[in-house]
Amino acid sequence: MTANRRSKRAVRSRMAQTGEKYTEARRAQLASGDHGGASGESGVSITWPGESLGWFTDQAYNAILLADDEARMLSHSSVDPEHLLLAAARYGNVKGLLADEGIDAHAIHDVIAAIKGFGGQLELRPQRTPASEEILRGAVSAAAARGILGPSTEHLLVALAEHELPARILAELGVTSAQALVDARYPVTRPPVDHPIIARRAAQLSASGSEPPSPGPIPPIFERFTRQARAAISAGVEYARDVDDPSVEPVHLLFGVLTAQVGVVGAVHARYGWQIPPARVARPRYPRATGIFSPPARRIVAEDVLVVAEFLGHRAITTGHVLIATLECVDEQASEITSLLPGIRELTAAITDALPGNENT
Repeated sequence: MTANRRSKRAVRSRMAQTGEKYTEARRAQLASGDHGGASGESGVSITWPGESLGWFTDQAYNAILLADDEARMLSHSSVDPEHLLLAAARYGNVKGLLADEGIDAHAIHDVIAAIKGFGGQLELRPQRTPASEEILRGAVSAAAARGILGPSTEHLLVALAEHELPARILAELGVTSAQALVDARYPVTRPPVDHPIIARRAAQLSASGSEPPSPGPIPPIFERFTRQARAAISAGVEYARDVDDPSVEPVHLLFGVLTAQVGVVGAVHARYGWQIPPARVARPRYPRATGIFSPPARRIVAEDVLVVAEFLGHRAITTGHVLIATLECVDEQASEITSLLPGIRELTAAITDALPGNENT
């Protein structure tokens, strides 16, 4: 008897016991991890690849990577399931699902901070815990139960809701059944993916690894940034668009923060009185600008500002922290701007003296 026939026999047995339809019984069978009897009666066992990212859609891939940022911003030493939940809530399908319930990522962030608090020493390269890896495999199973081999963020949400802390966070915000939430928006329309197919895909990923996301990493997060710091970074993003640069670079962030008229940088600006020339808007404008942060620019706002803040013992990230971190990464592209400033060492010292400053969170 083939593995597929054994699997179908197990489904029919469940149908007889529960009265479920075939698709319902097969979905429940996959979700429970029973793929055809004890010890995997299907005759097929899954050897999960060491890196789970290759299973996921680009949307989910980027959200999983964003969970690293979530852990860093909270100064947590590892990437736990709650960080995956927070990251998934920021963009895409899960953001929409939760928004319909009146929940946003900031609310989830506040619940996590209330339960776990902020960590101690900054960990720039937090690693996913075994519990998080289990969540990712659970998302694969949740998607397969719905007839999908490439899970997205909604399948991640279903798997997260099976874990104690994410389930508690969702419950505190009023979500008692993530699966019902997902099924209402994305009803099951396909038969479940057979277990041997999942096993073959796992073997392929083990052999070939995962592909990078497309079109690229989603923007970093700014939970600890003051309102003025977020405005300065937004000004930098707009500057990149105005000059029609395809990605946001350190020079754009430098322009954005130096033109801030309020906060820490505003106070230092008033002291020195530098004059930054306005953006030279590209004409004619071509649709090249993406708003995506280049790796150096993303490192500034996702890592370097945290290093500066930790060194100075500050929780909130102000325009001053952003400027110090950006000045340490300027290159020839920024020479036209930096030539109009006091010496970088003098300016950094002045900003440090003005910190932590009085900026609104």
